[in-house]
Amino acid sequence: MSWLADKCGTTEDFLWMLARDSTLMYKPTREQLKQGGNGYREIDPPKQQYKGILRKITKVLSSNMKYHPAAHGGVPGRSSFTSAKPHCGAKFIVTRDIKNCYPSISPQALFKAFRLLGASPTFAKFLSAIMTVHEHIPQGGPPSSLALNLYFLRMDDHFYRKSKSQGSNYIRFADDFVISTNSRKKAIALENELDHGIKHRNLKINEKKREKKGLLAGDQLKEIHSLVVNSRRGLKPKNEHVKKGLDLAERYARCCRCAKLADLPFLADLRQRVAGMMYYFRQADFSPARHIQKMLEHADKKVLLMLLEKGLQPYKNKWWLVHTRRNEPQRLLRLWHLKQHPLWVA
Repeated sequence: MSWLADKCGTTEDFLWMLARDSTLMYKPTREQLKQGGNGYREIDPPKQQYKGILRKITKVLSSNMKYHPAAHGGVPGRSSFTSAKPHCGAKFIVTRDIKNCYPSISPQALFKAFRLLGASPTFAKFLSAIMTVHEHIPQGGPPSSLALNLYFLRMDDHFYRKSKSQGSNYIRFADDFVISTNSRKKAIALENELDHGIKHRNLKINEKKREKKGLLAGDQLKEIHSLVVNSRRGLKPKNEHVKKGLDLAERYARCCRCAKLADLPFLADLRQRVAGMMYYFRQADFSPARHIQKMLEHADKKVLLMLLEKGLQPYKNKWWLVHTRRNEPQRLLRLWHLKQHPLWVA
């Protein structure tokens, strides 16, 4: 414990104080709309004054451990794309999603997992307390992904080794488990064993997702984390996401063609969304990322020319920059107002 306190720049007593009552570090539980608008999930956001210490604890613990090759959620340098990539072209894909995963893992379950990993009783007690609130792992907390990866570490290792020995692939992204193989017999056997492993930990399988895409085979559309993995050549985003990205880029281009100065804040926000889609698509092997980039660059020039004609020079020609240190749209608007009403401003 002393080494952790030293690395975090604090004292053991302070860390234990937080561990004894972790509710001090978190805001009241609130509901958040799930991605896609299908229902709500409960999240426990940390208080601003405790985010720093929680991040330090997570960083120190992460730097002193090796992430398992099968874990891709909350791991630096890994993502949903690296998680889906190994399954490209597989004939059979088994997917499992845990229902209410974070709220289902108690401090007692974490304590047991840490002890099995070799942690001392004192350190296991501290970790299981500091990583939980209201008797479960909080969604939205800095240590939450690390806690989940440590909790499933032994399970990941078992299925990773077993799958590799059979010429199959096993990957876990947060609470999503994926196994791919070219044999139906192996797929069914690994599927049954995976179900047993999840239930053995007193966790519930999301039955709706299991019925819909629990076992994907043949010419079925095989999706993992909204990425199509049917082709051996690589990943492709879902058609719905591609259409959404292209529609957003076309909307941005139309708005830029008839842009006015007052539109700059709106255009900067819209551009950020388009750029986000472009960076997302770039990670796939087949996507309209390059086409969206060209549309983005062409539309940016339209607005830049409009600003230059009015005698306004954006910072490095990037009129859309908005971050903590610079808000370029607002700066340009103020400059224009100054030019129009110099006496009033003075």
